Amino acid sequence: MGASINSKATNNLAYKGDGIAINYATSFFALVNIGHNLQIGIDANVLQLSRTSPDYYLNGRKVIDGRTDGKQFIYSKVTTALDAVLNKKFYTRYGYFYGGIGIGVSVARNFNKNTPSPSADYIAPDGGVGPVFGLQVGYTYNFSKRFAFNIEAAVRDFDLDYSAHAPVFKPYSYLHYRVVAYPVTAGIRYCFGFHKAHNVHTGGGINAE
Repeated sequence: MGASINSKATNNLAYKGDGIAINYATSFFALVNIGHNLQIGIDANVLQLSRTSPDYYLNGRKVIDGRTDGKQFIYSKVTTALDAVLNKKFYTRYGYFYGGIGIGVSVARNFNKNTPSPSADYIAPDGGVGPVFGLQVGYTYNFSKRFAFNIEAAVRDFDLDYSAHAPVFKPYSYLHYRVVAYPVTAGIRYCFGFHKAHNVHTGGGINAE
C-alpha cells in the first residue's frame, strides 16, 4: 500500500485544483531476471488522481475566493496503469537497489458521476484512456529465501483522452489532459525461483499492506 501526489492537469480540464492532495496508490507486479542485473516484467498500478480545490465551490461554481473548503477535484477515482518495465539492479549484501523505466496504457474511471459529492467539488467524466510512461526506483530486502520486503518510488506521466466534451471550453472539444503522478508504495515480494548470485531469479509481488 502507499500514497501518491500528482501535478495539476494540463490542457482543457476545467477544474484543476491548486493544492496538493494525498491519494491512495497500490502496485502489483511480476518480474523475471535477464542475466545478472536486469529485470523485465509487468507492473500494474492503481491510484487516484486529484488535487484540492483552492476556493469554496457550490455545484461546480466558485462562490468565495481565497477560502478553501478542503474538498477535491477528482480527475480519476480509479486510475489503472499497466506497464512493461525494465529495471537495472545494484546488489547489496541482503538485497538490491534498482532503477528503471516503464511504458504502457492507462484507463481512468469515475464511477460516481454525481457532483458535488461529500468529498469532492468536481469529478471528471468516466472512461479516459491513453498512454502512460515514467521511471521507478526502489529497494528489495531479502529477509528469507522466498520472501522480500520492497519499497518503490515512481513517476508516471498520464496522457488521457475522453469522448466527453470539456466543460466551459467553447467551441466544444473532447476532453484531453496530462497529469504526472508520484506514487510511493511498500509491500512484500515472493520469489518463485532463487539463485544466490542473482538474489532473486524470478518473482512477483504486491506493494500493499
